[in-house]
Amino acid sequence: MVGGGPMFISLNGYAYQRMDGPHFHEEREFRAEDNPGHSESLSSGFLSSAPGQERHDLALMVADLSEADRQAFGRFEAAQHDDDLARQVTTPESEDVATKAVYGWMAKTDVNDRLLDQWHAETRPRLLGVKEKWAQLEVDAAADEQLLAAIREMSYEEGLYWSSNSYLTFGTSKLTDEQLQRFLSETLPDHHFISGQLLSGIESKTMQGNADLFEIAKRVRAHDELSYLVLVTPAKFLMSTLREHPAAGKVVAGIEQYLATYGHQGYSFDFVEPTQTEDPSGLLATLKAMVGDKDYDPEHQRVKATAIREKKFKEISALLSDLEYWQFRHRLWMALRYAYLREEVAFLFGYSWSILRPMAFELGHRLVEAGTFVNAEDTFYLVTEELNQAIEARASGKALPRLGELAAQRRELREARRKHRPPTVVPPEARGNEQLARAMQSEILDNDDSSDTMRGFAVSSGLVTDRASVVLGPAEFDRMEPGSILVAPLTTPAWTQLFAHAAGLVTDTGSLLAHGSIVAREYGIPAVLGVGNGTERIAHGQLITIDGDAGTVVIHNINGASATASPSAGWPSG
Repeated sequence: MVGGGPMFISLNGYAYQRMDGPHFHEEREFRAEDNPGHSESLSSGFLSSAPGQERHDLALMVADLSEADRQAFGRFEAAQHDDDLARQVTTPESEDVATKAVYGWMAKTDVNDRLLDQWHAETRPRLLGVKEKWAQLEVDAAADEQLLAAIREMSYEEGLYWSSNSYLTFGTSKLTDEQLQRFLSETLPDHHFISGQLLSGIESKTMQGNADLFEIAKRVRAHDELSYLVLVTPAKFLMSTLREHPAAGKVVAGIEQYLATYGHQGYSFDFVEPTQTEDPSGLLATLKAMVGDKDYDPEHQRVKATAIREKKFKEISALLSDLEYWQFRHRLWMALRYAYLREEVAFLFGYSWSILRPMAFELGHRLVEAGTFVNAEDTFYLVTEELNQAIEARASGKALPRLGELAAQRRELREARRKHRPPTVVPPEARGNEQLARAMQSEILDNDDSSDTMRGFAVSSGLVTDRASVVLGPAEFDRMEPGSILVAPLTTPAWTQLFAHAAGLVTDTGSLLAHGSIVAREYGIPAVLGVGNGTERIAHGQLITIDGDAGTVVIHNINGASATASPSAGWPSG
């Protein structure tokens, strides 16, 4: 049955994308016809490729090859005598329905480049423009109605940024990565290669943020007194302490510049939570670790990631020949062409929150004084109609305490929902359909809680045994022990700095294309994502082994043997 309604919905407080809309059904029906002349859906002309696009894309790839590789391809092409060679190279055959669909979606440069052009020309400037517009408003002097208008427009624009174009532009990176992974899994199934092994070394704002923070750490390291101050001062008091120190002027200026560039990023995708600008304690905890670890340098990670990338490329190239080899080169070329977009698009998530949140709190404070709210953050828990009622009541000198009570009820419900582990695919029948689940790219694997081995998605190569730093949120960033394995519910760009001192990564939610996967391979650390309840089963300080190639996490007892139940938490003393 064809569904309807909005593409993105919320279910018990969690966001989902619907997969039952008419365009998805048209897509499936069209693909079922297996028309080799077109690979994109007829249901959307904007996402349809022009005839002959395969030849165009193949020519682009060849132009980007080294001279030696161009000559090698020329010899291969001359030996084929096949007018259909471009399609064969750019669109591998597959018997798997889900893989075949992945190969046909966002697999051509004309489609992807149109999306990218639209993002640069319309979607990104629109979001930046809305923030710039409301940044001019004097919050203290603004009327209640102005504050609400600003909150509404920025909230709407944040949603529109994703749902209008960014989820598709973002998808070009995810899908070309997935296409490479599917090809490796089908062509070389016994070797367990991961696309991420080949996609490191890509410049991004995420990695640049870490490099910028390291420059601040180097400035602190050069001053013994500042180094001591940073190391002994708790993160939540560090910024104010630095402001008072006469020698810390350039360090403070560096941190402020960092926050001006990256501070809009939240530790979660929930605008009720503070941004880094409001609460930099998580960032400062990482700065403390960088200052304390004199051997730390991002260059070491770059070298390690480069070595992995070059090694895996040679291994794969040695195993493939003729058509399969050039199919691999094309899939890799496409993935590299769009890989940067994932972090580029994600960098602007929550871009206006640093402007929106102070306005929401200002309105909230006014309504607390009016007797309607109990807490200033109640603003976040009411809808527009209810906020308009509160504003009108305040204007007439009245209070509506029932709205404050309603906000309290919704806050309590939100906190209860946060304790859930939501399924990545609903209903349950869909999760039981292997092909459908794969097509929907589930981000959690089911695990047996009685087993000492957890399964997850293998996303970054390597094998490591070490103690776990279980970090549930920014308030616990100072629990991250240098050289330990970071265990977290999930990660966002604001978590990236923790990776600088991690020996490995385990997350409850995530898969090959998640943020944690992208960053882990840049740092060259093993990572297994989507284990479901790792933060519950693994104790802080517990010894674990993660295999980033096999996708397993083994939980050990306090003596290093495997254990079927979590031992007492805590790092060993002495």
